[in-house]
Amino acid sequence: MRGAITLILAIVLFAVIAMDGYGMFVAFQTSKEIALGAAQSAALNVQATGNEGAAQKAANEYVTKNGGELLELERGRYQSHWYRAKVRVEPDTRVFHFIPLLNRLLDQESTASYTF
Repeated sequence: MRGAITLILAIVLFAVIAMDGYGMFVAFQTSKEIALGAAQSAALNVQATGNEGAAQKAANEYVTKNGGELLELERGRYQSHWYRAKVRVEPDTRVFHFIPLLNRLLDQESTASYTF
């Protein structure tokens, strides 16, 4: 009887870790896609208008619309023109966000660049 309870608890624990881990993986992939989209949005906007403020606003709107937070948007003009965006996305976890030590480490960040 004790062995069956231990087995059931181990299976439940494994399922919770797997589900929350998958949620974090999805958030990481999403943050990469949103960062690339924000960099592209900023590049296209600055090409069309020539206004860097409007490009920053367009990137921020893109990230907000897609459920992320724009941490940084950087423009480079050395040999080629590019934008680099850094985005944070909060994962959809079921249990980990209730654990005090883990909930600070759950957010997923990614950086992506777009050259134009």
